Amino acid sequence: MTAADTMQEVPADDPLRGVTVIDQPSTRVHRVTDLIAAIGTVVGIVLVLLLGAYGHATTQGFAEDVSGIAKVLQRLLVAPVNIFSGIVTLMVPSAVIIDFAARREPRRILEVLGAAVLAFIATLIAALTTLEWGSDELISSLSVRGAEGAMVVQLPAYLAAVAAMLTTAGLRTTRRVLSISWTLLWISAAVAFVSGIVTLPAVITVILIGRASGLTLRWLLGSMADRAYGAVLVEGIRRAGFEPRRVVRSDAHDGYDPGVIDPVSAALGRTRSGRVYDVTTVEGHRLITIAVDGDRHAAGFLTKLWTTMRFRGIDARAEMSLRHSAESTALASHAARAAGVRTARVLGMSQARDTMITVYQRPLATRSLLDIPAAEVSDALLDAVWAEVSRANAAGIAHRTISADTVLVGEEDATGAPVVWITTWEMGEVASSTLARRLDSVQVLAATAAIVGAERAVNAAFRALGEDVVEQIAPLLQMIVLPRETRQAIKRDKLLPELRSRIVQRLPDAEIEQQNIARFGWRTIATIILALIAGGVILASFNTADVVSALEQANAWWILGAFLWSLLTFLGAALAMVAFSPVKLPWTRVVLTQVAAAYIALAVPAGVGPAALNLRLLTRRRVANPLAVATVALVQVSAIVVTVGGLLVLTLITGSEGTLAALPSTTVLMGVGAVVTVVVAAMLIPRLRRWVLAKIMPPLRQTWPRLVQILGQPMRLLTGLAGNFVQTIAFVGAFYCTLQAFGQELAIIDVAVLFFLSNAVGAVVPTPGGLGAVEAALIAGLTTSAGLSTGVATSVVIVYRLITYWIRIPMGYVAMQWLQRKGEL
Repeated sequence: MTAADTMQEVPADDPLRGVTVIDQPSTRVHRVTDLIAAIGTVVGIVLVLLLGAYGHATTQGFAEDVSGIAKVLQRLLVAPVNIFSGIVTLMVPSAVIIDFAARREPRRILEVLGAAVLAFIATLIAALTTLEWGSDELISSLSVRGAEGAMVVQLPAYLAAVAAMLTTAGLRTTRRVLSISWTLLWISAAVAFVSGIVTLPAVITVILIGRASGLTLRWLLGSMADRAYGAVLVEGIRRAGFEPRRVVRSDAHDGYDPGVIDPVSAALGRTRSGRVYDVTTVEGHRLITIAVDGDRHAAGFLTKLWTTMRFRGIDARAEMSLRHSAESTALASHAARAAGVRTARVLGMSQARDTMITVYQRPLATRSLLDIPAAEVSDALLDAVWAEVSRANAAGIAHRTISADTVLVGEEDATGAPVVWITTWEMGEVASSTLARRLDSVQVLAATAAIVGAERAVNAAFRALGEDVVEQIAPLLQMIVLPRETRQAIKRDKLLPELRSRIVQRLPDAEIEQQNIARFGWRTIATIILALIAGGVILASFNTADVVSALEQANAWWILGAFLWSLLTFLGAALAMVAFSPVKLPWTRVVLTQVAAAYIALAVPAGVGPAALNLRLLTRRRVANPLAVATVALVQVSAIVVTVGGLLVLTLITGSEGTLAALPSTTVLMGVGAVVTVVVAAMLIPRLRRWVLAKIMPPLRQTWPRLVQILGQPMRLLTGLAGNFVQTIAFVGAFYCTLQAFGQELAIIDVAVLFFLSNAVGAVVPTPGGLGAVEAALIAGLTTSAGLSTGVATSVVIVYRLITYWIRIPMGYVAMQWLQRKGEL
């Protein structure tokens, strides 16, 4: 209801009499829950079809039990089937349409009819695609015997159409006609199955198709909002214990007019997750009212769940219901206030329709920190902000979304000290983890830096926290932990590097290397999906019977030998790391670090895990970050040198008898020459040459000083190269033993070449541990060049990767946990 609407004459008993409401109600909303339910329903359809196809024996047995008395049932159920078919086909849609007509909602009538048509078309498409591309098992699970004895796919589209209509009409709990209609639909489906005119997977599938069609249409077009607006909102505020005289919407919405909103209400409107209202009571008191709607609560719950899953050390509250969410937010706010934090007090709560209403004390502030010019932000004000956040953290309370908008500033008190309020506790945690509280400090540091600059913000942080705490939060200075508003400001002004450099100036020995607090990111999700796709393609490309037969004939002793070779790779990697390290490293912990890297390989591309953990091992021992990076880069470069050199050595030792190591044909040599010519010609282009040099020179500059030092110590250089050589030989040995386990003879040089090629492919493809790419390369090499059958090659690769990748993951997890307890990682 807008202000103009409230100017009209209202009856004496109208709840809005004497109340001015400035708002813009949303009559239709796109519910996130509808989209989630539609996706879940589609997944359900896939599962039903899979169970019907692969559990065909069970469903067929159940159908045969029913068919044993089919003739008797058909005689008995002729009338019920016809009656229920008529009810579902005609009476249920008619009842829904008449109900909407009585409510004068013609648009809803068009929507339910459109949903029925959409479901009908979707069912026809499903039937046609099943007949065209479906497997025999899938077609059989959806087929019944026709009048002439032939099997016919039976997907009753009228059930899908009615299910779509009822879904689009709304929740079954909102109106009695919908509840009764859903019951009749399921009874009709059960009667149709028992009478033998449709199979169980088919009847469930068509109803789910209708449900998915209705949910999709309901989400696209929007559904009627069951939110509290106007008179209902005013009644809710009254039930919370207050008599409103004026209610003004403060958050951004359609028709939003900043001119009628004061700065404090506007700041709260920008940070709170629900609708924010500036309420004036009949007594003249001003309050803040938050209205959280059920359809928006689902999105907030998913955001909290995603945050908890993604970040380490952060646990979201279990807020499955709207009421629980509002109560948890009020609890966090109350706990902060009890701890001495200046924050708004919760004055009352109520629920109206699908909206939870919370009434807060209005902060005695004039504007948000974001609205104050940098020149007016004094050091005393910065200290006051830190003081309020520190009080909450000292009581074990974490805010988790501190920004310049959640900090409100009022007039100075009697002593001249700034008055600061902390608001918006939706993501707040009581009894929070140490990491969650440190993230609060990071957010305050970043938010203040965006206003007053890095130097003053860092100085204020040192005054409030001390050197030890600042050093602890420095590795957490990352974009990913900042609220969106702060992140945009920091990115715009490129403040993050400056913040780190200011901290290093104050603490030259501080570790500012970013701490990995994210369990995974979008890149990890993408790589896992790619790995699953690659694995699916590989699994679908071979004969299961051949693989099982080959596995049954494998020699267990050779497999044990492959496992022992794989353990030797840890010792080789550790030897190289100890040799190239600028400081003395404990041998046991270096070995365990290489083992822990096997666990990291589950989430990062090949080669990244060991480099990251080795870097962490050095920085924990106060090795300067540039020197640590150079050392790790030198280890990686030496591994490449050993790989190429090892291939040449093996060629000389074995006399190049392997088929893969034979001299390439003239055609291949001409092709290689052509590629080299093209690369040389391309390097003549200045822009391309600069791009290549920009990629190559930084690693060389980092590695060269450390390499010069190592060259002056021949024994350390030889030890490091020997470690990398042992690691390479161990992998080749594991692969060779795996081939011997399956009775396959292959020259050592050929085994080495296959390993080197697969290793190169795994390093290029950004999947965790080269998953999918390594397997595909090895299978392709064994089948095309070594002449193995697909079944045997697949068996060899599966066992080899099981030994050198999958079995090592739990070992790495144990090593990782031990090293973390010891403070090494």
